[in-house]
Amino acid sequence: MAISIVESNVNEAMSMSYMFILPGILFLLFFGIMLYVINYLKKSVVTFNFKFIFIALLWLIMPFIFFLKHRYISNKGGGSMIKNVYYHYTDFRIAQDIQEDINALTKNVPVFNIKKIQPGIENVILIIGESERKQNMSLYGYNKKTTPYTDEQAGNMMIFDNAVSPAGITNLSVPLMLSSIHPDEFRYKYDKLSYNIINLANQSGYNSFWLSTQASARGITAIASMSKNKKWVNGFDEVIVPELKNTIQKKEDKFIILHIMGSHPNPCNRLPPNWNSEGMNCYDSSIKYTDFVFKNIFSTLKNTNSVVIYASDHGLKIQGDKLLHIDSKESTQVPFFIWFGDKVPANYRITGHETKQTQTTYIYPLIMKYMGLEAPQHYKNEDNKYLNLEMKSMEYNKLPE
Repeated sequence: MAISIVESNVNEAMSMSYMFILPGILFLLFFGIMLYVINYLKKSVVTFNFKFIFIALLWLIMPFIFFLKHRYISNKGGGSMIKNVYYHYTDFRIAQDIQEDINALTKNVPVFNIKKIQPGIENVILIIGESERKQNMSLYGYNKKTTPYTDEQAGNMMIFDNAVSPAGITNLSVPLMLSSIHPDEFRYKYDKLSYNIINLANQSGYNSFWLSTQASARGITAIASMSKNKKWVNGFDEVIVPELKNTIQKKEDKFIILHIMGSHPNPCNRLPPNWNSEGMNCYDSSIKYTDFVFKNIFSTLKNTNSVVIYASDHGLKIQGDKLLHIDSKESTQVPFFIWFGDKVPANYRITGHETKQTQTTYIYPLIMKYMGLEAPQHYKNEDNKYLNLEMKSMEYNKLPE
């Protein structure tokens, strides 16, 4: 969460800073107590009394209470949650260090050892969704009709039935999806993020495009900036469709990334006025609105030599009426599918269902394949390692449900 706040603009920071409301309140409370005590001691003779013993004990008891609350009642973030004056300062210091390392990526463009084995698809398009739970999509069996148009297109798609994300927050999952870095390396070898699919496309004869309705976030933008063409568009997600229409007019091989707002918290804010809902209905409506955007994208690309790969960056966990970024299997289950335009050659057009568990880091070799490149026989993370919110790699099967 600290990374999101450090990297982003004001709107993004505000949407993520809710995680720090309670620590902020407690900071003000304890700061007020401290000022009161200092002011009182300046004016008084120091004597032991119950009031000061109670205040002193608070400093010892409260961290322990937070620990018990975190362990036995509610664990939102996966951290140790033993609070002290340095706890969140450390979060932001680490986030700033990461930011400096990632910014250096733009100065390090690797040379790829790539082999072209056949003509690629003209338009290779990756749509990166946001906070979309497959559990709330009728494409994956949800009882509400939230993806009516995508449902109709199922026969023209390869659908990954058991896709999982490599991390539970955008700033970790998207770099892992777009580069060859492994979760084990993320904390220590940021330079490997320069080995990303955009740099690879640039060296493979594809013109690269980054079109986004998401606010600029420097860590991801460091990768986006390597695109030959990039544009951030204001408005609801449908505004990206005219940009796509203009882009595909170019008669050349193109690699296009569409980074959409999707169901980003707060989902009520992701909907045009005529889509008004509230509460959990906003979340389902945001998924239906994304499906409406897909309808326009697929209609635009129907009679072209285009492949569309879609995956959400991560899911969310539902606790009561809240949607949480949290380390859990529930919040890693994401939609992942491939859609084909009418003019895609038969050798590329493989439809149906993939039932085995597949991490969305598979996108990297998949895009190589559609560019006509020789892809590795095994993708980097077939063992489904997961990068948790403490930025530590762990076995996926050890995640709580």
